Amino acid sequence: MKSDRHTSKLHDHAGNQTSPALRTLNRWLIVCSVMTLLFCEAPCTGQDWLNQKQATSELATSDLASSDLALDLPNSFTANVHPAVSRPGTSVTAEAEPTASQSPASQSPASQSQASILLDRVIKHLVGGPAFDAMIRETVHVSQHDVVGVGSYEQSGGSSGCYQMQLTMHDGHGKHSLRQICDGRLAWTRNEIAGKVSLRRVDVGRLDEWIPQQNRQLGLPPRVFVGGWAELLMTLRRDYELKLGTSQLSGQKVLVITGNLQSEVRAKVMSESGRTSWPTLYPTEIRVAIATQPDPKTGFGKWLPVRMEFRGDPVQTVTDDGVKVSKNGRLITLIEIYSLRQIEPPPPARFRFENQNAEVDIVNETDRYMQSYGIRLTEKDRRSLRR
Repeated sequence: MKSDRHTSKLHDHAGNQTSPALRTLNRWLIVCSVMTLLFCEAPCTGQDWLNQKQATSELATSDLASSDLALDLPNSFTANVHPAVSRPGTSVTAEAEPTASQSPASQSPASQSQASILLDRVIKHLVGGPAFDAMIRETVHVSQHDVVGVGSYEQSGGSSGCYQMQLTMHDGHGKHSLRQICDGRLAWTRNEIAGKVSLRRVDVGRLDEWIPQQNRQLGLPPRVFVGGWAELLMTLRRDYELKLGTSQLSGQKVLVITGNLQSEVRAKVMSESGRTSWPTLYPTEIRVAIATQPDPKTGFGKWLPVRMEFRGDPVQTVTDDGVKVSKNGRLITLIEIYSLRQIEPPPPARFRFENQNAEVDIVNETDRYMQSYGIRLTEKDRRSLRR
């Protein structure tokens, strides 16, 4: 069956009744771990990580007075805020360690509102801003050791939806890679884990056709929210309770959006997955550092994400004096985005996927994205996705 120069067999997810919670769980197993955690040994426990070095992974939280942060945020937004960041080999400025009392419910409504406003504007700036490229470093923590992957990200910007992201990791099991690419019409995800390839496709051009204006998020075309950083940030926006903070990264002030998984989302994942324990790889806390200044080497990157941490539940310990202390949850994955630079918008042809795996079945996920907007396709529409 032909599919736009691709001869692989194409399957769609029409009629797939998998719940949103289970689909999100599956996506986190891919996105947060990217690929390595899917076949590695069981991750170490939270206590194991408390006994290891954490200098490369700490994001600490602090309260600020309104006068402490009056920055030139997108759309003239100014914040009154909360979190410290480090990179490997750099020092961290940790103004206060998060405690159990600093749960999402205890955050002021103002902080939550500011975090939501900032996140929305960062997303709009990310997808609608100028063309840029960047380097990616991802560190996955498994079995008391780190697996590091490197890659790149490039986008056309201007709400075109054109981008490509690729990441490669090596460990004792071989080479593993993730590639996402979209030309504004078709979005592809190619995973290769220990030589096994999987392909997924979303007809993002159809999303723009079928999803009416009133159903769109942030007033933007649906194609811009499929894959890449945009979809990850939209998941943070949808499933996590947010708070806003500030920190230092490489001597520069950054804003930190911290998200804690909503209790109803947690309950739904447990109920619909049939699990008796929480999935180890599903992060219950996400921290995203947003640059407030351009990269000093490239003069670009202001208001773009530069670091993301994916963590498990806080670890409760008791001191010798019998005092309960809450410490950061186990770091699952760390993503660093660096060397951001503005570029001329590449031609759409640069973002077209050339399938080299004709023998691999393609899973079409367009219907799943339609359902996320509350829209059910007719059988005629579903048949058109198979072409």
